[in-house]
Amino acid sequence: SCYIHPLMDQIPLVFHPYVSHIQNVEGNGHGGFRALSVCLGYGKDQWLYVRKQLVYELESAFNVYATVFTDGIYELWNSLYFFRPSAPTQHWILIPKTVILIANRFGVVLTSLTNHGSLTFFPLWKGPKEFLDHRIITISLIRGPHYVMVQLKEDCPMPTISALWILHRAPCAAGWKTMFTSRLQIYRQLKPCNRDFITIEDC
Repeated sequence: SCYIHPLMDQIPLVFHPYVSHIQNVEGNGHGGFRALSVCLGYGKDQWLYVRKQLVYELESAFNVYATVFTDGIYELWNSLYFFRPSAPTQHWILIPKTVILIANRFGVVLTSLTNHGSLTFFPLWKGPKEFLDHRIITISLIRGPHYVMVQLKEDCPMPTISALWILHRAPCAAGWKTMFTSRLQIYRQLKPCNRDFITIEDC
């Protein structure tokens, strides 16, 4: 039977049979970072830690990231660099840029679900052989705009790979696609029309 939750109707239909848990979080401008913090196992109140880790990740390889985010890298930095309790719009999470930093900083595979086109993000510069644990975390855009943490079953389909990963991954990172080929193919069979062309802001 399908998992029942008041926000289930906001999750893309193709994933409904695979949802095992949804956790909503407070918004106040940090909602996306709270959802990511929950996904990473730190809890909803560690949004500040996640923000600071992402600032460090971006600043520590700024010139390299400038080749990935050829447009909007300073906007990305500005969106992250805010540590007060309530964040104005310009400091909300930026998708897909922020989740690329998450994948690289924390060594996770991240799937971002929306009804406009879901995407998968792998670490750009390290392959699966460099990690003992191949953890997959998921956030989903709901009305608001706002992000929530979603837990999916292990055999769930994986959305289309982000074009940014395809364009900028290191050769050693190619193994991610190989590792998850079957699950990527299942998603294409279930939902063949998906485009990586949107940037979504979230409160």
